[in-house]
Amino acid sequence: MIFDIEGAEGKIGYAFKDKMLLRKCFTHSSYSNENRGAENNEVLEFFGDAILDFIVTEYLFANCEGDEGELTKLRSSLVSKEPLEKAVFAMGIEGLMLLGKGLMKNADAHEKMYSSLFEAIVAGIYLDGGMAPAKRFVLEKLVAKTGRFKEKPQKKSRSASAAKAKDAKSECQEYVQKNKLGEIAYKTLERTGPDHAPHYVAAFFLDGKEIARGEGGSKKHAETQAAETAMRALKSGASKKKTGKRK
Repeated sequence: MIFDIEGAEGKIGYAFKDKMLLRKCFTHSSYSNENRGAENNEVLEFFGDAILDFIVTEYLFANCEGDEGELTKLRSSLVSKEPLEKAVFAMGIEGLMLLGKGLMKNADAHEKMYSSLFEAIVAGIYLDGGMAPAKRFVLEKLVAKTGRFKEKPQKKSRSASAAKAKDAKSECQEYVQKNKLGEIAYKTLERTGPDHAPHYVAAFFLDGKEIARGEGGSKKHAETQAAETAMRALKSGASKKKTGKRK
């Protein structure tokens, strides 16, 4: 059976480097039973369930109010079968699954395969590209579609975080100016995720050359990470030059 790779990638919003891993995410056990050599998504489903729990737990811990019991209920409401199925149908990927001939005639009687598909995709994206794209997929395709939660009020610690961000960029600016290394510029390369949980990727440029990148929940945080990485790279380069001169 021909699998629509481009169609699947377009709908889930992620391009796999390993196309066979993508196909495996969409392969039901009924298909692998009828087609020897075809790997199904059952183990990916198992792994994706754990990754999904972690991502949602982290999101709720960072953004939502409530005690342990309340947050546990919230998590359960997000990662249960029904919302995962809705997410699959919202993306329009249910028809791309590779199913056995018998199951194709009665797919509606096996709804769990759709929630399992979502979990398998989470694992596939994680294995193919790491936690960042897996997290974006879950936040965009599941959390953002579920609705807003009772978010935590802003705390004073955020101002401290902002101060740290300013210090990191200022420190980098001072280092570059002191050593006459060139002109600094920051550029936002990517902005993904829902409005209440955005994800930014920013780059640090020195005289038009990209030196480092950073990621975060705001432009400032992403630029800070880029500045910190750039500082390490610049200092490491300076250290190597000094070592070379001594030789």
